[in-house]
Amino acid sequence: MVPAVPPAMAYTLLVATGSILALVGCAAVFLPDHRPVAFAKELVRTDWKYLGVAWLVTAGVNEVAHQFHAPGTFTWVIYEVEGSLVANVQTIANPVLTVFFVAIYLIGLPTIVLFTYFKVKAHDEHESRRYALGYLTLVSLAVPFFIFVPVGIPSLYTPAEVRPLAFGVSPVITAGMFATDTMVKALPSLHTGLAALAVLYARKASRRYTVFATGLAATVVFSTFYLGIHWFVDAAFALVLVGVAYVISRRVDPERVLPVPDVFGLRPKVLSPDRETE
Repeated sequence: MVPAVPPAMAYTLLVATGSILALVGCAAVFLPDHRPVAFAKELVRTDWKYLGVAWLVTAGVNEVAHQFHAPGTFTWVIYEVEGSLVANVQTIANPVLTVFFVAIYLIGLPTIVLFTYFKVKAHDEHESRRYALGYLTLVSLAVPFFIFVPVGIPSLYTPAEVRPLAFGVSPVITAGMFATDTMVKALPSLHTGLAALAVLYARKASRRYTVFATGLAATVVFSTFYLGIHWFVDAAFALVLVGVAYVISRRVDPERVLPVPDVFGLRPKVLSPDRETE
């Protein structure tokens, strides 16, 4: 008899599988000339460091948010500011839309964040490092707010009358989301912030990809309201932090903060720009 997979693990596998398939699809459309072997070599040669550091910082932030935060939340302040805006978004809710936006929320963000790095790198390797630095800066800027100004999500704040649509799709998704999120770190919305940062750097690649990234980012942001995961204030404040992170990533040399490693004696080469038609 095959042992049952714990819901939290099933959730992780679901998100990972969906994200990988989405990344492969994006690569087929936007990087048709790149080959898997060359991709693997670059991943071993340089990308492991930037992606690894980003993962470690993100995991560290999540752990800190789980372990340390103020005893009380400031959700009531946000609700006083914006009232029923999120509840109004849910007036269009139906089962099909809910499944669609859950998929966008869970898979859309890792797709746009990761693929933008590789797409930008195909055009300008130095810009991809600036993007990685911007990511690290944005996530780091969010930490003090997660700890000292915890804000609960709309769908778990009773006065807001926001339906917990994300938690009604599947017990696996519900268990996974509660296992990986405290539900009191809504401010700022990293879904909004990271998606917006990806769009800013998508402009360093091509117009066609920028249009796609902008559309996906907007859908990701909307999903956070539709599902009752974030307040509008969360998103607005995240955009302010994106501006700060972007400026820092433009003014600080990423080679000093994230120096390029020399793995197995292989020096990173400068990639030739992608010849995609603009």
